[in-house]
Amino acid sequence: MIQAIDLLGDSIFDNQPYVDSGDSVIEQISVISPIPVNLLAVDGDTTIHCLDVLKQQGGPKGDIGAVLSIGGNDALQSAPVLSESTNNVFETLTKLGMVADTFRRNYLLVLEKILEVYEKDLIRVCTIYNKIPIGPTLPKEALTALALFNDVITEEVNRRDLQLIDLRVICDSNDCYSKVSPIEPSKEGGRRIVQTILHSFKEV
Repeated sequence: MIQAIDLLGDSIFDNQPYVDSGDSVIEQISVISPIPVNLLAVDGDTTIHCLDVLKQQGGPKGDIGAVLSIGGNDALQSAPVLSESTNNVFETLTKLGMVADTFRRNYLLVLEKILEVYEKDLIRVCTIYNKIPIGPTLPKEALTALALFNDVITEEVNRRDLQLIDLRVICDSNDCYSKVSPIEPSKEGGRRIVQTILHSFKEV
């Protein structure tokens, strides 16, 4: 049996500021998990920040599980490209392809490092959810562009035969998202994420 679970990444796990006391992911999972859970994720972190966190972990960690959710902030940082003018669709796709290539390079560094620190069978990797409530600050087009990032994640995770947790399927309704900030998990979203994480380690 694993001895603990490390949560790595961004505000998908580090969502305390966006929910009531006791409703964050780490608080919910700590209440029901039979083993300790460590919050190593940091609100606002990108792949580069996450890589630094992983480097600080040393390793190998043996019987410690790891759950990674990173990439959403990389997507947010790349959002301005959606407002740039282009002459044709080909030019638009070229720009988006460059964004995806940059993300892939950074994401691969994270996957390579997590495989050095944790046992392969004890790693879980999340996609970026894409059912966030649409509003003036988050148009439908921005969510459509997330497919570029999720394509990188799913391809590289499957290439390494790691276990995927698909947040696009898990957090698929408006009540999964915080009213404080619609890009963060609510109590319900956190509950679903927690249940999926624990279920994924049930047989380990």
